[in-house]
Amino acid sequence: MNPPTQQCTISAQDDDALTSAAPEDVTQSHPVSAAVVLLPLGPKYEPRFPWDTRLLADEGIRRKARVQERTRLAVANWMGNIDAAQIAAELVPTAAQHGKPFADEHVILRLLLPSETGELLIEADDASADFPDFGAAASSLRGPETSLGFVRRQEVRLSWDPKKDADGHVLGMTVRALVPASEEELA
Repeated sequence: MNPPTQQCTISAQDDDALTSAAPEDVTQSHPVSAAVVLLPLGPKYEPRFPWDTRLLADEGIRRKARVQERTRLAVANWMGNIDAAQIAAELVPTAAQHGKPFADEHVILRLLLPSETGELLIEADDASADFPDFGAAASSLRGPETSLGFVRRQEVRLSWDPKKDADGHVLGMTVRALVPASEEELA
Protein backbone atom coordinates (compact mmCIF):
# COMPACT_ATOMS: atom_id res chain seq x y z
CA MET A 1 0.00 0.00 0.00
CA ASN A 2 1.45 3.33 -1.03
CA PRO A 3 0.50 6.41 0.97
CA PRO A 4 -1.06 9.27 -0.98
CA THR A 5 1.39 11.98 -2.01
CA GLN A 6 0.81 15.63 -2.52
CA GLN A 7 2.38 17.34 -5.47
CA CYS A 8 2.48 21.06 -5.67
CA THR A 9 4.69 23.84 -6.87
CA ILE A 10 5.75 26.56 -4.56
CA SER A 11 7.11 29.98 -5.34
CA ALA A 12 9.34 32.18 -3.23
CA GLN A 13 6.29 34.24 -2.32
CA ASP A 14 4.49 31.12 -1.08
CA ASP A 15 7.63 30.11 0.84
CA ASP A 16 7.56 33.43 2.76
CA ALA A 17 3.91 32.91 3.56
CA LEU A 18 4.64 29.45 4.97
CA THR A 19 7.43 30.63 7.25
CA SER A 20 5.35 33.48 8.67
CA ALA A 21 2.22 31.38 9.21
CA ALA A 22 1.17 29.88 12.50
CA PRO A 23 2.59 26.36 13.17
CA GLU A 24 -0.75 24.62 12.64
CA ASP A 25 -1.18 26.38 9.27
CA VAL A 26 2.29 25.18 8.19
CA THR A 27 1.50 21.53 8.79
CA GLN A 28 -1.75 21.74 6.89
CA SER A 29 -0.33 23.44 3.83
CA HIS A 30 3.27 22.26 3.78
CA PRO A 31 4.30 20.92 0.36
CA VAL A 32 6.29 17.99 1.75
CA SER A 33 4.38 14.98 2.84
CA ALA A 34 5.92 12.15 4.79
CA ALA A 35 4.78 8.84 6.09
CA VAL A 36 6.18 7.55 9.34
CA VAL A 37 6.40 3.80 9.50
CA LEU A 38 6.98 2.23 12.88
CA LEU A 39 8.60 -1.17 12.76
CA PRO A 40 8.76 -3.45 15.74
CA LEU A 41 12.21 -3.92 17.18
CA GLY A 42 13.63 -7.38 16.85
CA PRO A 43 13.42 -9.29 20.09
CA LYS A 44 16.50 -9.28 22.25
CA TYR A 45 18.22 -12.60 21.77
CA GLU A 46 17.01 -15.02 24.36
CA PRO A 47 17.34 -18.76 24.24
CA ARG A 48 14.18 -20.63 23.42
CA PHE A 49 14.58 -22.79 26.52
CA PRO A 50 16.94 -21.66 29.30
CA TRP A 51 17.21 -23.90 32.35
CA ASP A 52 19.68 -24.20 35.19
CA THR A 53 19.91 -26.05 38.46
CA ARG A 54 22.31 -26.55 41.32
CA LEU A 55 23.31 -30.15 41.97
CA LEU A 56 24.83 -31.38 45.22
CA ALA A 57 28.35 -32.68 44.59
CA ASP A 58 27.82 -36.20 45.95
CA GLU A 59 27.98 -39.75 44.60
CA GLY A 60 24.54 -39.42 42.94
CA ILE A 61 25.36 -36.33 40.90
CA ARG A 62 25.86 -38.22 37.61
CA ARG A 63 22.44 -39.87 37.74
CA LYS A 64 20.69 -36.68 38.86
CA ALA A 65 22.25 -34.69 36.02
CA ARG A 66 21.28 -37.30 33.40
CA VAL A 67 17.70 -37.70 34.60
CA GLN A 68 17.06 -33.97 34.99
CA GLU A 69 18.55 -33.08 31.62
CA ARG A 70 16.73 -35.87 29.79
CA THR A 71 13.45 -34.61 31.27
CA ARG A 72 14.21 -31.00 30.33
CA LEU A 73 15.14 -31.92 26.76
CA ALA A 74 11.88 -33.81 26.36
CA VAL A 75 9.88 -30.87 27.76
CA ALA A 76 11.74 -28.45 25.45
CA ASN A 77 10.93 -30.60 22.40
CA TRP A 78 14.58 -30.69 21.41
CA MET A 79 14.88 -32.31 17.99
CA GLY A 80 18.35 -33.71 18.62
CA ASN A 81 19.35 -36.96 20.25
CA ILE A 82 17.86 -37.17 23.75
CA ASP A 83 20.93 -39.18 24.78
CA ALA A 84 22.75 -35.84 24.91
CA ALA A 85 21.75 -36.03 28.57
CA GLN A 86 24.72 -38.34 29.04
CA ILE A 87 27.00 -35.40 28.18
CA ALA A 88 25.71 -33.49 31.19
CA ALA A 89 26.07 -36.66 33.23
CA GLU A 90 29.80 -36.54 32.42
CA LEU A 91 30.42 -32.79 32.69
CA VAL A 92 28.83 -32.25 36.11
CA PRO A 93 30.66 -34.99 38.06
CA THR A 94 33.89 -33.89 36.39
CA ALA A 95 33.28 -30.37 37.69
CA ALA A 96 32.57 -31.75 41.16
CA GLN A 97 35.52 -34.19 41.31
CA HIS A 98 38.30 -32.48 39.37
CA GLY A 99 37.16 -28.91 39.82
CA LYS A 100 35.85 -27.55 43.07
CA PRO A 101 32.21 -27.29 44.19
CA PHE A 102 30.98 -23.88 45.30
CA ALA A 103 30.86 -23.07 49.02
CA ASP A 104 27.43 -24.70 49.35
CA GLU A 105 28.87 -28.00 47.94
CA HIS A 106 26.95 -27.62 44.66
CA VAL A 107 27.88 -27.29 41.01
CA ILE A 108 25.65 -25.63 38.44
CA LEU A 109 24.20 -27.33 35.37
CA ARG A 110 22.74 -25.09 32.67
CA LEU A 111 20.95 -25.91 29.41
CA LEU A 112 20.30 -23.39 26.66
CA LEU A 113 18.49 -24.09 23.42
CA PRO A 114 19.32 -21.20 21.09
CA SER A 115 16.39 -20.35 18.86
CA GLU A 116 18.52 -19.58 15.79
CA THR A 117 20.66 -22.69 15.52
CA GLY A 118 18.75 -25.47 17.22
CA GLU A 119 21.96 -26.60 18.92
CA LEU A 120 22.01 -27.51 22.59
CA LEU A 121 24.44 -25.71 24.88
CA ILE A 122 25.28 -27.58 28.07
CA GLU A 123 27.27 -25.70 30.71
CA ALA A 124 28.73 -26.87 34.01
CA ASP A 125 30.00 -24.28 36.51
CA ASP A 126 32.32 -24.90 39.44
CA ALA A 127 34.48 -22.79 41.75
CA SER A 128 37.85 -23.64 40.18
CA ALA A 129 39.57 -20.63 38.69
CA ASP A 130 41.65 -22.52 36.13
CA PHE A 131 41.59 -25.63 33.99
CA PRO A 132 45.16 -26.77 33.44
CA ASP A 133 45.66 -29.19 30.55
CA PHE A 134 42.14 -28.67 29.19
CA GLY A 135 43.35 -29.68 25.72
CA ALA A 136 44.75 -32.98 26.95
CA ALA A 137 41.71 -33.71 29.13
CA ALA A 138 39.28 -32.99 26.30
CA SER A 139 41.19 -35.02 23.75
CA SER A 140 42.05 -38.68 23.73
CA LEU A 141 45.52 -37.98 25.17
CA ARG A 142 44.41 -39.01 28.66
CA GLY A 143 42.57 -41.99 27.31
CA PRO A 144 39.09 -42.66 26.05
CA GLU A 145 37.86 -43.60 29.52
CA THR A 146 37.89 -40.04 30.91
CA SER A 147 34.64 -38.12 31.20
CA LEU A 148 35.79 -35.32 28.92
CA GLY A 149 37.19 -37.92 26.52
CA PHE A 150 33.71 -39.44 26.34
CA VAL A 151 32.14 -36.03 25.74
CA ARG A 152 34.67 -35.23 23.01
CA ARG A 153 33.89 -38.52 21.22
CA GLN A 154 30.25 -37.40 20.97
CA GLU A 155 31.31 -34.88 18.30
CA VAL A 156 30.47 -31.85 20.43
CA ARG A 157 32.45 -28.63 20.60
CA LEU A 158 34.06 -28.32 24.01
CA SER A 159 35.37 -25.10 25.55
CA TRP A 160 35.87 -23.46 28.91
CA ASP A 161 36.00 -19.90 30.21
CA PRO A 162 36.55 -18.29 33.58
CA LYS A 163 33.28 -17.40 35.32
CA LYS A 164 33.45 -13.74 36.35
CA ASP A 165 31.23 -11.41 38.32
CA ALA A 166 30.17 -7.94 37.13
CA ASP A 167 33.43 -6.43 38.43
CA GLY A 168 35.57 -8.94 36.54
CA HIS A 169 36.61 -11.02 39.57
CA VAL A 170 36.99 -14.71 38.77
CA LEU A 171 34.41 -16.79 40.64
CA GLY A 172 35.12 -20.12 39.01
CA MET A 173 34.90 -21.61 35.55
CA THR A 174 32.34 -22.77 33.03
CA VAL A 175 32.87 -25.82 30.81
CA ARG A 176 30.67 -25.75 27.70
CA ALA A 177 29.59 -28.48 25.31
CA LEU A 178 27.77 -27.39 22.15
CA VAL A 179 25.74 -30.32 20.82
CA PRO A 180 24.43 -30.27 17.22
CA ALA A 181 20.70 -30.71 16.78
CA SER A 182 20.98 -33.52 14.26
CA GLU A 183 23.36 -36.05 12.78
CA GLU A 184 23.55 -34.05 9.51
CA GLU A 185 25.12 -31.14 11.39
CA LEU A 186 27.97 -33.39 12.51
CA ALA A 187 29.32 -33.68 8.98
